[in-house]
Amino acid sequence: MAEKTEYENEKVGYVDEKVVGGDALELSEEPEIENSKIEAVRLVVPITDDPTLISVTFRFWVLSFIFSVIGSVINQYYYFRTTTGTFSIFFVNLASYGLGKGMARTLPKGRLTIGGYAMSFNPGPFNIKEHALIGIAVSTAASSAYAIDILSASDLYLHHRIEAFGALVLIITTQCLGYGMAGVLRKYLVYPAEMVWWSNLVQIVFYNAMHNTNEFKQKRMVFGWSYMKFFWIVCGTLFVYEFIPQWIAPLLVYFDWLCWINPFNENFWAIFSSMTGGGTLSLSFDWTSIGGSALYLPFAAQLCAYGGMVLAYWIILPIMWMTNALGTKTYGHPLTSHLFYENGTRFDVLNYLNADYSLNEAQYNAGPSAQMTPMYALCFFFSFIALAGCVVHIIFFHGAEIWKNWKMVNSVEDEDIHTKMMKVYPEMPQLWYAIFYVIMLGLSIMVCEVYGLQLPWWGMLVACVISWFLTLPICAMNAITGFGPGLNVITELICGYMLPGKPIANMTFKCYGYMAMYQCMNLVSDLKLGHYMKIPPRAMFVAQFWGTLVGGIFNYFTMIVIINSRRSYLDGTEQDPNGLWTGVSPDTFWGSALIYGALGPKRMFDPHGNYGFVFYGFLIGAIIPAILWGLSKKFPSVQWSKFNVAIIAGGMSQYPNGYVVGVLPSLFFVVLFQYYLFRYHKSWWSKYTFILSAALDTGAAFTGLFIFLFLGGGISPSLAVNIPSWWANYYTPEGDNAPYLMVNRCGAANYNWTSGTL
Repeated sequence: MAEKTEYENEKVGYVDEKVVGGDALELSEEPEIENSKIEAVRLVVPITDDPTLISVTFRFWVLSFIFSVIGSVINQYYYFRTTTGTFSIFFVNLASYGLGKGMARTLPKGRLTIGGYAMSFNPGPFNIKEHALIGIAVSTAASSAYAIDILSASDLYLHHRIEAFGALVLIITTQCLGYGMAGVLRKYLVYPAEMVWWSNLVQIVFYNAMHNTNEFKQKRMVFGWSYMKFFWIVCGTLFVYEFIPQWIAPLLVYFDWLCWINPFNENFWAIFSSMTGGGTLSLSFDWTSIGGSALYLPFAAQLCAYGGMVLAYWIILPIMWMTNALGTKTYGHPLTSHLFYENGTRFDVLNYLNADYSLNEAQYNAGPSAQMTPMYALCFFFSFIALAGCVVHIIFFHGAEIWKNWKMVNSVEDEDIHTKMMKVYPEMPQLWYAIFYVIMLGLSIMVCEVYGLQLPWWGMLVACVISWFLTLPICAMNAITGFGPGLNVITELICGYMLPGKPIANMTFKCYGYMAMYQCMNLVSDLKLGHYMKIPPRAMFVAQFWGTLVGGIFNYFTMIVIINSRRSYLDGTEQDPNGLWTGVSPDTFWGSALIYGALGPKRMFDPHGNYGFVFYGFLIGAIIPAILWGLSKKFPSVQWSKFNVAIIAGGMSQYPNGYVVGVLPSLFFVVLFQYYLFRYHKSWWSKYTFILSAALDTGAAFTGLFIFLFLGGGISPSLAVNIPSWWANYYTPEGDNAPYLMVNRCGAANYNWTSGTL
């Protein structure tokens, strides 16, 4: 406690002197006390610590397990839904705070002993470090593991289910390879002050506001409510409301009002249907189609993203459909990842696969070739623009800063104050991380060789080399600028050329190559949060691995339950009459594997074929940021850097399979919150936005989970409750939506289109 007092006294003296000098926000060249070089970090992150606080407690194990289970189940549930929802970390932080305080008041003081390890049921007040550690563990768990794409695609489209042990090893190893990388690279990506990891600063403010001051409890919301009361009332209200669009009236999810002018006309269906077409000017009254991030993400970035969606699906798609460009109408669906023959009939790759799921080239070459739909090809084109545009945008607009900071990263001088303060805790030895990485790599090779994933041991090593080669610069860019490219497209391309005719190998290579970098980035970001919060490094390792383990296990079992109960809707053999269940996510993943894996990029993107142009996306993505950078030098008064071609192209490739839902209502909330309220009512925005976002997302997520478990037959098919057919939930006794194609009352059943023009 003496160390804490010393830091506090120094800090008070420094702040008082700067205020008297009239310069409360700037550091002098020779500050009286040491602090971070980064101004935002100086203003947000305290330079105090209490090393006596225990972070790994009985409360940590209980609360992190509960919220990890809930988060992993909810996110896996939404993986198979037509609308997406999130398990808000703000809800976890708020709820775990209340429950942690309650446990501190009620739990006995006895001890729990397991083997040679003992801990107290109640070591004292619920403290800020165990609170942050719970959030870190849950954030690691509360996602859908990327390996679920492989497992669900193999199960649904190849009718091959990997047994439970192999599936769990696949999930855990794909999630954990990044651990070893994060540990080895933390010297460059965590310790330097320049490696800020900006999103962590929001969490720092949140935790310190709740634990170090009474502001959170004293600040009153509307009607004098406390923050927690406001949260629970909004959350509960939306929980009740969401039963209307998610269960009683699914038409409100896809309110395609323009299509109702002529619902049985093919052109109206292709352009205005938000389920299978462009969704032009479609509305949605379901919060999960909007999402809380619309309330607080940067205004310019969101305009770029939604602008890209509008350009691709409301402008380019209608033009291509009406002009039949590249034979768009031939395939009958404007947006789908399925492959077709040139005459528009469905191509089934299963007819051309050997027993080991590799391509039978002689059989394939003897018949007509497979074709993808033009809009699906354009989505690859847009994704290539996004990848190249991201790298070049960062180089041109942030290159000088990155290079300067990169030289500082490798410097042993001017060690950050927070790194010095962390030396009081035992470090995780570099050798431990290396051993952990080797073990995970060995298990990865084992699962690839034993369970028929088509990826040879040397292919696994190539995936690791790619991730090692690109992880350090990509993570450094994310730490400094908050943005960076992914490796999913590059890994697909490399494996497609390296192992042609092997779709499962392509999925596996992509999963390991991409996820090693992605997980390393997430884990390093969490390590930086622990660095700021002064959580012991070994406690951080325990929390991250614990969250990954719990999340992966419950991801898998949730996937099995959903596939077993909704298989026909997910594999496309039946259409969900309510339009709520979909296999779009695994279907997109599988479609990509077919293009890059079974058929190979040489065939699908033949320079002499229809889609040889897609690789020009790399060139376009590289040129546009350079032009914008030149314009920024010529016209410096214009903020050219906010015109981000990477984000625009990312929005353009957002919906390769349709379900263009929520664009217009999302734009409404973006303009309302990020332009009007943020600009003209900033105090209101800062007070309500984040808690409102958390409450809305959480309420919608719990509605979906409740419907699935208790009304949709998730626990038992005998418990399923179906809403009778009515205008906003129309279906026939046979289970279809005739005379309409789908529940949005847009399109003709059996594609019996009426004549007429748009």
